[in-house]
Amino acid sequence: MLVHKSVNDKNVNKMNVVMVHGGVETSCAPHYIKALRESALAGYNALGRGLVDAAEEAVMILEDCPLFNAGYGSVLNMDGEVEMDASVMDGGTGKFGAVAAIGCVAHPVSVARKVLEDTPHVLLAGAGATKFARSKGFPQINCVAPGMLEAWQRATDKMSRGILPNASLFTGLPEENGIAACDTVGCVVAHNGQTAAASSTGGSFLKLPGRVGDTPLIGGGIFASGRCAVVCTGLGEAFMETLTAAYVDSLLARGIHPQEAAEKAIERLNEKRGAPGGILVADSQNRYGAAHNTRSFPVAVVLGGSLAEDFSPRKIAVSDRR
Repeated sequence: MLVHKSVNDKNVNKMNVVMVHGGVETSCAPHYIKALRESALAGYNALGRGLVDAAEEAVMILEDCPLFNAGYGSVLNMDGEVEMDASVMDGGTGKFGAVAAIGCVAHPVSVARKVLEDTPHVLLAGAGATKFARSKGFPQINCVAPGMLEAWQRATDKMSRGILPNASLFTGLPEENGIAACDTVGCVVAHNGQTAAASSTGGSFLKLPGRVGDTPLIGGGIFASGRCAVVCTGLGEAFMETLTAAYVDSLLARGIHPQEAAEKAIERLNEKRGAPGGILVADSQNRYGAAHNTRSFPVAVVLGGSLAEDFSPRKIAVSDRR
């Protein structure tokens, strides 16, 4: 069953689409939705500069917002440090840029774009990525938000006493009514038959230093082509092992609608790994879709400059099968 009711597919190619998400298990409280809508509108307003600009701009807004696990406000690893992953991909050219386990920069997604534009590489990691950022003029920034530091201190104190911390894997914060506060952010853009995608994350709470998730890995957590743009969020290892973002693209190559493709990909993730996740898809015809298998997955959509306030991603129950 499709829930893509906010736009008529016969007229959709007259529009453009900017979609952003705040991650799985993320609060849908009004101030979170407001931030996501501001992000999507900022992406739309940057479309005149290009699709990659739009995707980057949308993600930068969320990297600056401490509500989300990206940029300032990222979760801390086992050593109490912030290590972030980010990526951008241009569907028109197939060019990709990413950084992994980078520290002390406000906008990892912008560093990823510099990797795409200014190097012969596609991925820089760790100290090398941070050094590259400095060479490109990105100042050193403390990305440790007070709330994240407190969460880390609480969790490590409990662990030292043999107590499992009651905190979200995705956010490091205590879960309230089963919903955590924030997670990976991402954006997909479609305009004039072209697509682009961008994503950014602080990774998983209390991860081992050096752990890298699916966000900076092409085909795992992000993909863009002449057909569509895809971003994923959830348990990164599962998305990497199943190449979920590339799988979504393969479904669209078979003529499947983006909404159905997102749903099938989540069902496949359930079947293969039983892992939590959410997916956004926008295609070159400006059709779009979103699905998840978690308790929440807030998404904002802008169509031709206007918010699509009636759209909501479809939740796929773990027991659902096709």
